[in-house]
This record gives sequence, structure tokens and C-alpha cells, in this order.
Amino acid sequence: METAIMTTKATINVGVSSHYREASYNSEITTQGLLGEEVEVVDHQPLFSRIIQADGYSSWISTDQLSFLPSPVGHKGLVTSHFTTIFQEKIHQAPRLRDGVIGCTLTIDGEDGNWYRVCLPDHSIGWVEKNCLGTYRTLSPENLVQQAKDFLGYQYTWGGISPKGFDCSGLIQTVFRLCSTELSRDSIEQQRHNFLSKNYNDALPGDLLFFGKTKGKVSHVALCIGRNRFIHASGWVRENSFNPEDPDFSQYHIDTFISVNRYLSK
Repeated sequence: METAIMTTKATINVGVSSHYREASYNSEITTQGLLGEEVEVVDHQPLFSRIIQADGYSSWISTDQLSFLPSPVGHKGLVTSHFTTIFQEKIHQAPRLRDGVIGCTLTIDGEDGNWYRVCLPDHSIGWVEKNCLGTYRTLSPENLVQQAKDFLGYQYTWGGISPKGFDCSGLIQTVFRLCSTELSRDSIEQQRHNFLSKNYNDALPGDLLFFGKTKGKVSHVALCIGRNRFIHASGWVRENSFNPEDPDFSQYHIDTFISVNRYLSK
């Protein structure tokens, strides 16, 4: 007789949490989570908990970075500033309670002037400036391209999903998430859906471009921004081109190109 796995709800309680392949800080970081993100806890080891995120990704997180309290009640606000600070009081000189990045969610339970009073996952109370919060963009080629361009210059970080550092598929997942659309976490999974073409000339703004060093094996993803140009995380978030006349032309990405996939209805 199989034993049922008991799951527990929890919420990520730090600005950006790193998640590991194994229950060890020496293990590979596979992805990250953001403040206010609700997860399922399916296992425990000393100091670590194994979680499943909304995208189905399973990994280990430091248990200290989770709150097991019921989610605070109130309106959910989306952090739209790339970086923000939640203060202990509504003045900039107050001690920091938590940091946040774009994509974090905060529970708003009051306001005063230019400040929102927020309740964090562990029910501690802080204050954040109103202009740091906003709404999700709608899904469109223009919004996808602009969101990706907003991240230009941020460093590459393996497993990263925020301006503190992106990996290639983390950048794409974050761009789509901020445009109201959920994608799988890894480039391999992203490429399994909505195949369009094996010719990069067929790509339109907002389409995904997939690459692989080994023929047919996906290991990299980029966002088409039009005119045979694309944005991706490689060293840092940057633009490159399939056009030999452009200064940022990349023969390597022509040689390793696999497919165009379209998540937008044209």
C-alpha cells in the first residue's frame, strides 16, 4: 500500500530565495523564488524543505526562508520596481525589514500618503512606497519586447529569475509572467510547446528562439524582438542579431539554432 505524501502550504519570506537540487548549500542552484510566492512543501530535511512551485518545479529551499503561517488577508500588490525596500517605518531612514524585486507580491492592509502598509508572509508589518507597486502587463508582442528590454544589462546568474541575476530561461519565464502568462521554467520544457518553424527568419517579435550546442538538444532560449534580432541572458542580458551586417551579429547562434516557438496568437 502506497503512503500518501503529506503537503503543507508555505510562502517565501525573503526577497529572492535560492533553490537547490539537493538539501545542501553545496548543491547546484536550480531556480529561485520571490517574496510572497506560495509553494507546497512535500518533504523536510535538517535545515531544508523540498517545495513545489506553481510552475511544477521541485527543489530544496532553506526552511528559514519560508513562512508557514496562513497567508495574510488583504489586497495583493505586485512589485514593479526592479528593486525596492520594505521599511520598518514609513521613512527612508528606517531600518530595512525586507528587500524586494520586480515580481514579488505584497499584501496591502493600509496606506498613508505615499506609502502602503504591508503585511509580510510572517505577518510582520512594513511600509513600501506606492510608486514601487503596479500591475501586470497584458500579453502582446510590444509588451514582451519592452519588458525584456527593461532588463538589459543585468548579469547572468545560473538559476536566476530576477534583476539580481537571470539565466536564459529564467529571463524568458519572468518576462512572460510579468505579461500575465505562465511558462515552464526550463528551456527544454518551453521548447516542447507551440513549435512554429525551424527557420529563424520566420520569427516575429515576441516569439521564442531556441538553441543547442548538440543538434536537437535545447540548452538556450531567447526572445525575438524583430528584424532578426533577439534578447537573451548570456553573460548578461543583451541583444544579438542573426544579420551579418549588424555589429552584434552572432554566427554562433545561427550555427546552434533549433526552432522558433510562438506563444502568441497572431
